Amino acid sequence: MRKLNILCVQLGFHEAYPDASTLATTYNDGIYYVASFVQQEFPDARVEMCQMFWGEKPDDFPLAAYDYILISALATHFWSNIEALELIKREKRSDCVVIMGGPHAAFAPYEALRYADYAVIAEGEIPSVQLIRALEAGDPVTGVDNLAYIAADGRMVVGQVARYGNIANAINPRLLARAPKLHWATVSMSRGCPFDCSFCYAIRLLGRKFRTKTAEDVRGELDAIYEQTGCNRFYVTDLNFTTRKNYCREIAQTFRDRNYKFIAMSRVNHADDMDLVLDLKRSGFEEYCLGVESEDPSVLKAFNKRVDPSEQTRRLIRFAENDIAIHSAIIFGLDVQDRPAIEATAQWCAEARIMHPVFVCLAEYPFQDLLYGARQDVEDHRIIMEVPTYQHYSFVGIFPRRMRPSELQRGILDSYDIFFKRAFEIEQRPQRRARLKSYSRSVDRGRAGMEQHIRFLEDLEKPYYTASGELKEDRLKADFDSRHGELRDWLAKSSKRTDVEFVKRYAR
Repeated sequence: MRKLNILCVQLGFHEAYPDASTLATTYNDGIYYVASFVQQEFPDARVEMCQMFWGEKPDDFPLAAYDYILISALATHFWSNIEALELIKREKRSDCVVIMGGPHAAFAPYEALRYADYAVIAEGEIPSVQLIRALEAGDPVTGVDNLAYIAADGRMVVGQVARYGNIANAINPRLLARAPKLHWATVSMSRGCPFDCSFCYAIRLLGRKFRTKTAEDVRGELDAIYEQTGCNRFYVTDLNFTTRKNYCREIAQTFRDRNYKFIAMSRVNHADDMDLVLDLKRSGFEEYCLGVESEDPSVLKAFNKRVDPSEQTRRLIRFAENDIAIHSAIIFGLDVQDRPAIEATAQWCAEARIMHPVFVCLAEYPFQDLLYGARQDVEDHRIIMEVPTYQHYSFVGIFPRRMRPSELQRGILDSYDIFFKRAFEIEQRPQRRARLKSYSRSVDRGRAGMEQHIRFLEDLEKPYYTASGELKEDRLKADFDSRHGELRDWLAKSSKRTDVEFVKRYAR
């Protein structure tokens, strides 16, 4: 095989719509795992990284020199960087192959394929290598896993979906050689989640089967990242890190002698085993991002959250009493959540001692039921598409039925004021008050963007609501059909919803 030149590109946020979350990281780990695996499988290849999160731009690199360009994006990254994507398409060699992965390629491949030759719709390491090998050998790509592309007859082909066992893959620290001072480094210790929360797309990318790396491999990966970057704080991107208690105890023991700090994702019932919580805390697990979402039983039921709502507050307070800082995304946008309900939830977050609530809007990709047979909580015609805030959860991306989009966005913004006011009244410990002040500064970074988005929504929503704020759904549907009817008909030709095996493996 010839010696390959490969560029990997992580698209970044729009300057007006930064990720103001306290968990905002300086890189997403998915593209780094793919790049590291590609480098491992093609050791003679030259693999480079363009990290737009750090201010790098594609035109900083000799685009005409690459044989393959791999791009990773969330929806908001994609729609915030159309100019960069057009630049890549214009400046690359005609025989250069562009492959796009990440959530946007997985859930909206028809959009990704405007700028990419191939879209990867699930885990990307093995499919990327399969695809490159097939193309280099001149073989058909029909045997490549997790692939979508435009066939010669103009149809979009969605190939077979594959789930893999444990992948002993680590981030190659060389890819972080140009990293600035990192506040957090992202890593993966396991993949998959056995739960079925309706709003969560992550299992479509990584599957339901929980698969772990060995504790020894994880330690080697983190030590290498620390040696390269000096960063000793790690955001564990696992869907549900605490799925297996024995694995958690093994990880705790493995890192007992390290001075690392961790944020890990888990469920609120992690508080029921405080011995395990404290064991992990001694090894640096002092913060968790918990799947709380709401205190309202009707909302949790709608999201298919199998938790006891009556126990949530008690569990959250237990974390606070043991100096564990809790982050959680609090989701608004269901019909049952009017303005008083939103304000009450914001107040509850402070009462329950959540340290870093992120107030977000329920978000969907359109055509998921059509393409994949997947459940949706929001109908296609109520999704605000093709804007830089599309699928950026802090920014409203739907037309609610009983509340104007601008009102919902204002409710999200006001929720922070309600939360911080009550939280500072409750919290007396200096360390927790300092955290609240730091988080408040982080939230302030996003206020101008939210105000700008409110003005955008006020103009967008004018034709679609009555004076009392009820959605004119028939008009909205008609306008959606006139704009996207042909796209929907085209996608129907590629639909997988009647493929029972595909839906079983891929749909939520």
